[in-house]
Amino acid sequence: MLTFVSVPQARIVKSEGQRVAPPPPPPAPRGPIAVRAHEALAVALGMWPLTCVLGLGLGLFYLAGLYASP
Repeated sequence: MLTFVSVPQARIVKSEGQRVAPPPPPPAPRGPIAVRAHEALAVALGMWPLTCVLGLGLGLFYLAGLYASP
C-alpha cells in the first residue's frame, strides 16, 4: 500500500560547536475531563487526613447498617 506520509527525520542542533540532540517536544495538552480528574486526585491526596477519616466514617456507617439489619 502506497502512502505519502513523510518519515520523520532526525534533527541536529548545534550548541557551542557541538552536535546535540534537540529537546523533546512538549507533552500534548490534557483534555477537560483529564484535567478535572487530576485536580480531584490532587485535592484528595493533598488532604489525605480528611480523606482517611471520611473513608473510615463511611466504612463504619456501612458496617453499622450491615450488622443492624435483621
